[in-house]
Amino acid sequence: MRTVAVVLALSWSAASFGAGFVVDGAQLAGELQRGSVRLVDAESPESYQRAHLPGAAHLHYLDLEDADENAKSGQPAFAQLAASKFAALGLTREAEVVVYDGGDGRAASALWYMLRFLGHEKVRILDGGFRKWLADGRPVTQQVPKPAKAVYVPRPRADWAVRTQDVDPRRMRVLDARSLAEFTGKEDGGARQGGHIPGATAFPWTRLADPVASFRPATEIRRILSAAGIAPDEEIVTYCNSGLGRSTYLLAALTLAGYGKVKVYPGSWIEWASDPARPIER
Repeated sequence: MRTVAVVLALSWSAASFGAGFVVDGAQLAGELQRGSVRLVDAESPESYQRAHLPGAAHLHYLDLEDADENAKSGQPAFAQLAASKFAALGLTREAEVVVYDGGDGRAASALWYMLRFLGHEKVRILDGGFRKWLADGRPVTQQVPKPAKAVYVPRPRADWAVRTQDVDPRRMRVLDARSLAEFTGKEDGGARQGGHIPGATAFPWTRLADPVASFRPATEIRRILSAAGIAPDEEIVTYCNSGLGRSTYLLAALTLAGYGKVKVYPGSWIEWASDPARPIER
């Protein structure tokens, strides 16, 4: 996700999801016994090889970055290419999918986000991920499934698009999900320059993280957001460095709390900082 004048911002109503897009381990265990759900591990290949949930396929969330397509069209990924990665896991767009990561929710939220962009309706996040699953004494394995490749027909939500120049903190709340060091420009995170979008609010994703679960309870998320002066009826745009992970985590957490006007800026800081003519603050 690099230089381009037009970038996507994905958005959807919280009413489309409700709290139903997060599933706990006990419920998932029952569904796995019934064979009614497919699992995808979003962590690194090394983490997956050490151990993973039985039957889980693997797709590292960063494998969904698509700089060429972002530069060409502003899409977060070329839909057919992203769909092919899920098809290789044996998934169709109609499959019931649960994505998970090590437990903090960042990687899982990225897969959830991309599947939703492709038009996938039945996708949830395992709360607490691998960390809580293991702590609860549930089984893990090193066995790698070998599913037959499926046909995944995407229906990308191309209408969820906004141009970079429309990311305007004067008209919307822009939340920077990165660390304070990145926000202030002390660290550039691999971008062309450090700093933040002028007028953006520093809101590190860790503020909504839970030491055991992937997300704090919805009531607590709402309390934290309210204390920060962030109202449920505001139009909100989240961004991080690459547009996958921390920004998608905030999207999921705010959606869980009932915030219905939240978007992700996929180009995020790397895209914004790539143009030396674009204003920045430190």
